[in-house]
Amino acid sequence: MSHLRRQIGSLIVCGFDEAVFPTSLRQLLEQGSLGGIILFARNYLTSAKLSKLTDSVRSCAQGKSIIAVDQEGGRVVRFSGDFPVFPSLRHFGERGDLDGLVSATEVTARALRQHGVNLNLVPVCDLDPGNPGHVIHSRAYSRDIQTVSTCASRQVEVLHANHVMSCAKHFPGLGSATGDPHLQVSHSNQSFDEFRRQDYLPFKAAIEAGVDMIMPTHLRAPALDEDNIVTFSRKVLYDELRSHLGFAGLIISDDLQMLGALEGIDQIEAGKRAFLAGCDLLIYANLQDSIESLLDGLEALAETDSNLRLRINESYQRVVAFQNNNPQYFGA
Repeated sequence: MSHLRRQIGSLIVCGFDEAVFPTSLRQLLEQGSLGGIILFARNYLTSAKLSKLTDSVRSCAQGKSIIAVDQEGGRVVRFSGDFPVFPSLRHFGERGDLDGLVSATEVTARALRQHGVNLNLVPVCDLDPGNPGHVIHSRAYSRDIQTVSTCASRQVEVLHANHVMSCAKHFPGLGSATGDPHLQVSHSNQSFDEFRRQDYLPFKAAIEAGVDMIMPTHLRAPALDEDNIVTFSRKVLYDELRSHLGFAGLIISDDLQMLGALEGIDQIEAGKRAFLAGCDLLIYANLQDSIESLLDGLEALAETDSNLRLRINESYQRVVAFQNNNPQYFGA
Protein backbone atom coordinates (compact mmCIF):
# COMPACT_ATOMS: atom_id res chain seq x y z
CA MET A 1 0.00 0.00 0.00
CA SER A 2 1.38 3.41 -0.97
CA HIS A 3 1.99 6.13 1.59
CA LEU A 4 -0.51 8.35 -0.23
CA ARG A 5 -3.23 5.71 -0.05
CA ARG A 6 -2.55 5.20 3.65
CA GLN A 7 -2.80 8.95 4.23
CA ILE A 8 -6.12 9.18 2.41
CA GLY A 9 -7.60 6.22 4.28
CA SER A 10 -6.51 7.62 7.63
CA LEU A 11 -8.68 10.70 6.92
CA ILE A 12 -11.87 8.70 6.25
CA VAL A 13 -14.48 8.11 8.97
CA CYS A 14 -17.02 5.58 7.71
CA GLY A 15 -20.17 3.78 8.67
CA PHE A 16 -21.28 0.24 7.95
CA ASP A 17 -24.41 -1.91 8.03
CA GLU A 18 -23.87 -4.46 10.73
CA ALA A 19 -23.63 -4.69 14.52
CA VAL A 20 -20.22 -6.33 14.16
CA PHE A 21 -17.11 -4.77 12.67
CA PRO A 22 -16.68 -5.79 9.00
CA THR A 23 -13.52 -7.63 8.00
CA SER A 24 -12.82 -5.17 5.16
CA LEU A 25 -12.67 -2.23 7.57
CA ARG A 26 -10.78 -4.23 10.18
CA GLN A 27 -7.96 -4.87 7.71
CA LEU A 28 -7.71 -1.19 6.80
CA LEU A 29 -7.49 -0.18 10.45
CA GLU A 30 -4.75 -2.74 11.07
CA GLN A 31 -2.82 -1.22 8.15
CA GLY A 32 -3.24 2.31 9.51
CA SER A 33 -5.40 3.20 6.54
CA LEU A 34 -8.72 4.16 8.12
CA GLY A 35 -9.36 7.16 10.33
CA GLY A 36 -12.28 5.74 12.21
CA ILE A 37 -15.92 4.76 12.21
CA ILE A 38 -19.26 6.45 12.78
CA LEU A 39 -22.02 4.46 14.45
CA PHE A 40 -25.75 4.55 13.80
CA ALA A 41 -28.84 2.89 15.29
CA ARG A 42 -28.33 0.00 12.88
CA ASN A 43 -25.05 -0.82 14.63
CA TYR A 44 -26.52 -0.90 18.14
CA LEU A 45 -28.11 -3.93 19.80
CA THR A 46 -27.10 -3.67 23.46
CA SER A 47 -24.55 -1.72 25.45
CA ALA A 48 -22.51 -4.90 26.00
CA LYS A 49 -22.36 -5.57 22.27
CA LEU A 50 -21.42 -1.94 21.65
CA SER A 51 -18.44 -2.37 23.99
CA LYS A 52 -17.42 -5.52 22.16
CA LEU A 53 -17.57 -3.70 18.82
CA THR A 54 -15.55 -0.70 20.00
CA ASP A 55 -13.00 -2.97 21.71
CA SER A 56 -12.48 -4.65 18.35
CA VAL A 57 -12.00 -1.30 16.60
CA ARG A 58 -9.53 0.01 19.19
CA SER A 59 -7.57 -3.23 19.13
CA CYS A 60 -7.16 -3.05 15.35
CA ALA A 61 -6.07 0.59 15.46
CA GLN A 62 -3.82 0.44 18.54
CA GLY A 63 -6.17 2.95 20.19
CA LYS A 64 -5.78 5.75 17.61
CA SER A 65 -9.17 5.41 15.92
CA ILE A 66 -12.04 7.89 16.01
CA ILE A 67 -15.29 6.20 17.08
CA ALA A 68 -18.04 8.73 16.48
CA VAL A 69 -21.78 8.98 17.07
CA ASP A 70 -24.60 11.54 16.90
CA GLN A 71 -26.02 11.16 20.41
CA GLU A 72 -27.68 14.57 20.65
CA GLY A 73 -30.87 13.66 22.51
CA GLY A 74 -34.48 13.90 21.41
CA ARG A 75 -35.05 12.59 17.91
CA VAL A 76 -31.34 12.24 17.13
CA VAL A 77 -30.02 9.34 19.18
CA ARG A 78 -28.26 6.26 17.82
CA PHE A 79 -28.07 4.28 21.05
CA SER A 80 -31.20 3.61 23.11
CA GLY A 81 -32.77 0.71 25.00
CA ASP A 82 -30.26 0.03 27.76
CA PHE A 83 -28.28 3.19 26.95
CA PRO A 84 -29.16 6.51 28.70
CA VAL A 85 -31.34 8.77 26.54
CA PHE A 86 -32.37 12.37 27.18
CA PRO A 87 -34.75 14.95 25.67
CA SER A 88 -33.79 17.20 22.77
CA LEU A 89 -31.34 20.07 23.06
CA ARG A 90 -34.26 22.44 22.52
CA HIS A 91 -35.98 20.98 25.59
CA PHE A 92 -33.14 22.32 27.76
CA GLY A 93 -32.41 25.52 25.87
CA GLU A 94 -35.95 26.82 25.69
CA ARG A 95 -36.47 26.15 29.41
CA GLY A 96 -33.24 27.83 30.36
CA ASP A 97 -32.28 24.57 32.08
CA LEU A 98 -28.51 24.75 31.79
CA ASP A 99 -28.04 22.50 34.82
CA GLY A 100 -30.24 19.85 33.18
CA LEU A 101 -28.27 20.09 29.96
CA VAL A 102 -24.96 19.77 31.80
CA SER A 103 -26.24 16.72 33.72
CA ALA A 104 -27.55 15.04 30.56
CA THR A 105 -24.31 15.76 28.71
CA GLU A 106 -22.24 14.38 31.57
CA VAL A 107 -24.24 11.14 31.88
CA THR A 108 -24.11 10.68 28.11
CA ALA A 109 -20.39 11.38 27.92
CA ARG A 110 -19.59 8.95 30.71
CA ALA A 111 -21.68 6.24 29.07
CA LEU A 112 -20.06 6.85 25.69
CA ARG A 113 -16.58 6.73 27.15
CA GLN A 114 -17.40 3.61 29.17
CA HIS A 115 -18.52 1.91 25.97
CA GLY A 116 -15.54 2.99 23.89
CA VAL A 117 -16.98 5.91 21.92
CA ASN A 118 -14.64 8.93 21.90
CA LEU A 119 -16.44 11.50 19.69
CA ASN A 120 -19.97 12.82 20.15
CA LEU A 121 -21.00 15.06 17.25
CA VAL A 122 -22.28 17.90 19.41
CA PRO A 123 -22.81 20.77 20.13
CA VAL A 124 -25.43 21.76 17.57
CA CYS A 125 -24.69 25.45 17.02
CA ASP A 126 -27.48 26.20 14.54
CA LEU A 127 -30.06 28.78 15.59
CA ASP A 128 -33.60 27.41 15.88
CA PRO A 129 -35.50 28.52 12.74
CA GLY A 130 -38.78 28.45 14.66
CA ASN A 131 -40.36 26.08 12.14
CA PRO A 132 -41.33 22.65 13.54
CA GLY A 133 -40.93 21.13 10.06
CA HIS A 134 -37.35 22.35 9.66
CA VAL A 135 -34.52 19.79 9.68
CA ILE A 136 -32.97 21.57 12.71
CA HIS A 137 -35.81 22.88 14.92
CA SER A 138 -35.80 20.59 18.02
CA ARG A 139 -32.10 19.86 17.49
CA ALA A 140 -31.25 23.51 18.23
CA TYR A 141 -31.08 24.85 21.77
CA SER A 142 -32.91 28.08 21.01
CA ARG A 143 -33.42 31.00 18.65
CA ASP A 144 -31.56 33.20 21.14
CA ILE A 145 -27.90 33.59 20.19
CA GLN A 146 -26.62 33.94 23.76
CA THR A 147 -28.53 30.86 24.91
CA VAL A 148 -27.13 28.78 22.07
CA SER A 149 -23.62 30.09 22.71
CA THR A 150 -23.77 29.32 26.43
CA CYS A 151 -25.23 25.84 25.93
CA ALA A 152 -22.68 24.98 23.24
CA SER A 153 -19.76 26.12 25.40
CA ARG A 154 -20.91 24.12 28.39
CA GLN A 155 -21.39 20.95 26.35
CA VAL A 156 -17.86 21.23 24.98
CA GLU A 157 -16.48 21.69 28.50
CA VAL A 158 -18.41 18.71 29.91
CA LEU A 159 -17.41 16.42 27.04
CA HIS A 160 -13.76 17.35 27.53
CA ALA A 161 -13.95 16.74 31.28
CA ASN A 162 -15.05 13.20 30.44
CA HIS A 163 -12.41 12.65 27.72
CA VAL A 164 -14.87 12.70 24.81
CA MET A 165 -14.18 14.77 21.70
CA SER A 166 -16.64 17.46 20.64
CA CYS A 167 -17.77 18.72 17.24
CA ALA A 168 -19.69 21.95 16.58
CA LYS A 169 -22.14 21.72 13.69
CA HIS A 170 -23.49 22.65 11.13
CA PHE A 171 -21.23 25.54 10.06
CA PRO A 172 -22.08 28.30 9.12
CA GLY A 173 -25.53 27.54 10.57
CA LEU A 174 -28.72 26.17 9.04
CA GLY A 175 -31.16 28.41 10.91
CA SER A 176 -31.89 30.58 7.87
CA ALA A 177 -31.81 27.72 5.35
CA THR A 178 -34.48 25.91 3.42
CA GLY A 179 -34.17 22.26 2.41
CA ASP A 180 -32.78 19.22 4.19
CA PRO A 181 -29.13 18.48 3.21
CA HIS A 182 -29.83 14.77 3.62
CA LEU A 183 -32.10 15.07 0.58
CA GLN A 184 -30.88 18.14 -1.34
CA VAL A 185 -28.56 21.10 -1.13
CA SER A 186 -29.91 23.49 1.50
CA HIS A 187 -30.14 27.14 0.50
CA SER A 188 -29.86 30.41 2.42
CA ASN A 189 -30.31 33.94 1.09
CA GLN A 190 -29.02 35.44 4.32
CA SER A 191 -26.50 38.26 3.97
CA PHE A 192 -22.80 38.02 4.72
CA ASP A 193 -23.18 40.43 7.65
CA GLU A 194 -26.09 38.45 9.10
CA PHE A 195 -24.04 35.27 9.13
CA ARG A 196 -21.19 37.05 10.89
CA ARG A 197 -23.40 38.91 13.38
CA GLN A 198 -25.73 36.02 14.19
CA ASP A 199 -25.03 32.46 13.06
CA TYR A 200 -21.26 32.53 13.58
CA LEU A 201 -21.48 33.54 17.26
CA PRO A 202 -22.33 30.11 18.77
CA PHE A 203 -19.47 28.61 16.75
CA LYS A 204 -17.18 31.33 18.07
CA ALA A 205 -18.24 30.44 21.61
CA ALA A 206 -17.56 26.74 20.96
CA ILE A 207 -14.12 27.60 19.56
CA GLU A 208 -13.32 29.67 22.64
CA ALA A 209 -14.37 26.68 24.78
CA GLY A 210 -11.84 24.53 22.91
CA VAL A 211 -14.09 22.52 20.58
CA ASP A 212 -12.07 19.81 18.82
CA MET A 213 -13.83 19.73 15.46
CA ILE A 214 -16.23 21.78 13.37
CA MET A 215 -18.54 20.27 10.77
CA PRO A 216 -19.51 22.34 7.72
CA THR A 217 -22.84 21.63 6.05
CA HIS A 218 -24.09 21.07 2.52
CA LEU A 219 -25.45 24.60 2.23
CA ARG A 220 -25.52 26.98 -0.70
CA ALA A 221 -25.14 30.49 0.69
CA PRO A 222 -24.36 32.88 -2.19
CA ALA A 223 -23.42 35.66 0.22
CA LEU A 224 -20.52 33.51 1.42
CA ASP A 225 -19.62 31.75 -1.83
CA GLU A 226 -21.46 32.21 -5.12
CA ASP A 227 -20.00 29.09 -6.71
CA ASN A 228 -19.71 26.31 -4.12
CA ILE A 229 -21.66 24.74 -1.30
CA VAL A 230 -20.04 25.32 2.08
CA THR A 231 -18.60 21.78 2.28
CA PHE A 232 -16.66 22.47 -0.93
CA SER A 233 -15.88 26.14 -0.29
CA ARG A 234 -12.32 27.24 0.42
CA LYS A 235 -13.67 30.77 0.91
CA VAL A 236 -15.86 29.64 3.79
CA LEU A 237 -13.55 27.10 5.41
CA TYR A 238 -10.34 29.12 5.15
CA ASP A 239 -11.39 32.78 4.99
CA GLU A 240 -14.29 32.55 7.41
CA LEU A 241 -13.73 29.55 9.69
CA ARG A 242 -9.94 29.45 9.91
CA SER A 243 -9.03 33.12 9.39
CA HIS A 244 -12.01 35.18 10.62
CA LEU A 245 -13.04 32.89 13.50
CA GLY A 246 -9.53 31.65 14.21
CA PHE A 247 -10.37 27.93 14.32
CA ALA A 248 -7.21 25.79 14.42
CA GLY A 249 -8.79 22.39 15.10
CA LEU A 250 -10.04 19.67 12.79
CA ILE A 251 -12.65 20.27 10.12
CA ILE A 252 -14.77 17.16 9.58
CA SER A 253 -17.25 16.95 6.73
CA ASP A 254 -20.86 15.98 7.15
CA ASP A 255 -21.80 12.73 5.42
CA LEU A 256 -20.56 12.89 1.81
CA GLN A 257 -23.16 10.32 0.81
CA MET A 258 -25.99 12.75 1.58
CA LEU A 259 -27.79 13.90 -1.54
CA GLY A 260 -26.89 17.47 -0.63
CA ALA A 261 -23.23 16.61 -1.28
CA LEU A 262 -23.82 14.57 -4.43
CA GLU A 263 -25.63 17.06 -6.67
CA GLY A 264 -24.23 16.19 -10.11
CA ILE A 265 -21.13 14.40 -8.79
CA ASP A 266 -20.16 11.03 -7.28
CA GLN A 267 -18.74 10.32 -3.84
CA ILE A 268 -15.14 10.30 -5.08
CA GLU A 269 -15.45 13.78 -6.58
CA ALA A 270 -17.21 14.90 -3.39
CA GLY A 271 -14.21 13.72 -1.38
CA LYS A 272 -11.79 15.53 -3.64
CA ARG A 273 -13.74 18.80 -3.39
CA ALA A 274 -14.06 18.51 0.38
CA PHE A 275 -10.30 17.98 0.78
CA LEU A 276 -9.45 20.89 -1.53
CA ALA A 277 -11.84 23.16 0.36
CA GLY A 278 -10.11 22.41 3.66
CA CYS A 279 -11.81 19.43 5.28
CA ASP A 280 -9.40 17.29 7.28
CA LEU A 281 -11.65 14.29 7.89
CA LEU A 282 -14.37 12.97 5.57
CA ILE A 283 -17.46 11.14 6.77
CA TYR A 284 -19.10 8.52 4.56
CA ALA A 285 -22.11 6.95 6.28
CA ASN A 286 -21.90 3.56 4.61
CA LEU A 287 -18.74 2.33 2.90
CA GLN A 288 -19.07 -1.33 3.77
CA ASP A 289 -19.10 -2.39 0.12
CA SER A 290 -17.29 0.53 -1.54
CA ILE A 291 -14.35 1.56 0.65
CA GLU A 292 -11.74 0.17 -1.74
CA SER A 293 -13.25 1.88 -4.80
CA LEU A 294 -13.37 5.18 -2.89
CA LEU A 295 -9.70 4.89 -1.90
CA ASP A 296 -8.77 3.83 -5.45
CA GLY A 297 -10.54 6.85 -6.89
CA LEU A 298 -9.14 9.42 -4.48
CA GLU A 299 -5.62 8.01 -4.81
CA ALA A 300 -5.83 8.18 -8.62
CA LEU A 301 -6.98 11.80 -8.49
CA ALA A 302 -4.27 12.78 -5.99
CA GLU A 303 -1.51 11.14 -8.05
CA THR A 304 -2.19 13.60 -10.88
CA ASP A 305 -3.12 16.66 -8.79
CA SER A 306 -0.32 18.19 -6.74
CA ASN A 307 -2.69 20.59 -4.95
CA LEU A 308 -4.81 17.68 -3.80
CA ARG A 309 -1.73 15.80 -2.59
CA LEU A 310 -0.59 18.85 -0.63
CA ARG A 311 -4.01 19.25 0.97
CA ILE A 312 -4.16 15.58 1.92
CA ASN A 313 -0.71 15.79 3.48
CA GLU A 314 -1.65 18.97 5.36
CA SER A 315 -4.73 17.30 6.82
CA TYR A 316 -2.82 14.12 7.59
CA GLN A 317 -0.20 16.07 9.56
CA ARG A 318 -2.91 17.99 11.40
CA VAL A 319 -4.77 14.82 12.39
CA VAL A 320 -1.58 13.05 13.53
CA ALA A 321 -0.61 16.08 15.62
CA PHE A 322 -4.09 16.15 17.14
CA GLN A 323 -3.85 12.48 18.11
CA ASN A 324 -0.38 12.92 19.60
CA ASN A 325 -1.38 16.04 21.54
CA ASN A 326 -4.63 14.57 22.91
CA PRO A 327 -3.91 11.08 24.28
CA GLN A 328 -6.83 11.43 26.72
CA TYR A 329 -9.25 10.71 23.86
CA PHE A 330 -7.49 7.65 22.54
CA GLY A 331 -6.49 5.70 25.65
CA ALA A 332 -8.35 2.71 27.05
